[in-house]
Amino acid sequence: MKKLIKSDALDRIREPETDVSLASSIVSTILVAIFGLIVGIVAQTFEYFASNSSVWWMDIIKDLQLNVVFHKFPIWFMLGLTVAVSSSRPLKAAINEFAFFAGVIVGFNVVPIAFSQASRPDNMGTWIIALIVSVPLAMVFWYAKSRSWPSIAFDAIIIGVLSALCFDCGFLYFHFNDLIMDLINAVIVILTVVALSSGVIQIVVSLIGGILIALILGPVI
Repeated sequence: MKKLIKSDALDRIREPETDVSLASSIVSTILVAIFGLIVGIVAQTFEYFASNSSVWWMDIIKDLQLNVVFHKFPIWFMLGLTVAVSSSRPLKAAINEFAFFAGVIVGFNVVPIAFSQASRPDNMGTWIIALIVSVPLAMVFWYAKSRSWPSIAFDAIIIGVLSALCFDCGFLYFHFNDLIMDLINAVIVILTVVALSSGVIQIVVSLIGGILIALILGPVI
């Protein structure tokens, strides 16, 4: 009985989709793994071209700092969160999250195999830890995409923490240092808001709350 009550309480925050077929569930997880593989390959390719630029278009990657952005936490947080909240239910979110980051780790090693001069990431242990930690977190983040007030409060915290990590912000200001990276970070925050969005009221309230939280956390983070 206690388990049922607990499940009902969580279902009131966000109700799982129970009408998804097994075939569709398997296909979606495979697609998520392929997406992670592609992201890992892209991240490593940007890193390789930025450090081994021999033609002009490789310099563009370095100038736009496309290799740097994948070394930072916000973009991976946004991608992982998007995978989690887009899943049909909490357990599926955990499975999809594992598939995504497993694909990313595999993708990191494709470029070094294709280009003998490319080096494998030296922080692979960190990525394995991230893979393990992201699985239970995905089940928690799944509840963030809802119009319920607990989800809206959670959304505000997520947006606030992410904004504080992306920008140099304080109690009454947002200070911008690097235009290109600030634009990339702004896109990351916007995409996070889009991934969490489930209604106009939810977006407005979570954005206002997120900005206030970012201003408070800015001097600390």
